[in-house]
Amino acid sequence: MRSLSIPAIFFCLIFLSSCKFSCSVGDKSDEPSAAVYKDGVRISNEIELQADGVKVDKAYLLFKDGTAVPAGNIVDFSQPVKLILVIDSGWNEENGKVKLGASEKIEAENGDILLDEKDLFSSFPEEGISAQDAKFITLTATIMLKKKITPLTTFYVYFRVWDKAGEGFLQGRYKLYSK
Repeated sequence: MRSLSIPAIFFCLIFLSSCKFSCSVGDKSDEPSAAVYKDGVRISNEIELQADGVKVDKAYLLFKDGTAVPAGNIVDFSQPVKLILVIDSGWNEENGKVKLGASEKIEAENGDILLDEKDLFSSFPEEGISAQDAKFITLTATIMLKKKITPLTTFYVYFRVWDKAGEGFLQGRYKLYSK
């Protein structure tokens, strides 16, 4: 019996040494956009951002399922795109609450306005939201295409978030390209 186990072990060692184990997650062509630092803000996905009276820490794009929007912002619009804004400081806080307003406009390359919301936060309680919640702002852009668009079409998403009880605001835009 011992004479059979030695060749079996030798065979297993030779067999296993010829195997290659690898692991990857996701399509490597969909690498997330590299972040850049501009005016102390970590920005991904080529988001154009201007802030006054508010210190922004990060700005980036995610799909609704939490995966990063790939470099180049080329998307198939099968799910909404979320703009994530991480705020360090600057909102006017009263009794632990902050009163914010937010607008979003989506414009097609040909100039058609697909969405123009003047105050997305108008339904929030009049006393405001917690100052801690106001540090993480998410604005979602949902574009539903009726058919595949060729050549690639650009959609511009404009956003603005402002302090209703103070002077601070941030605004900007990003582009999404149809896949």
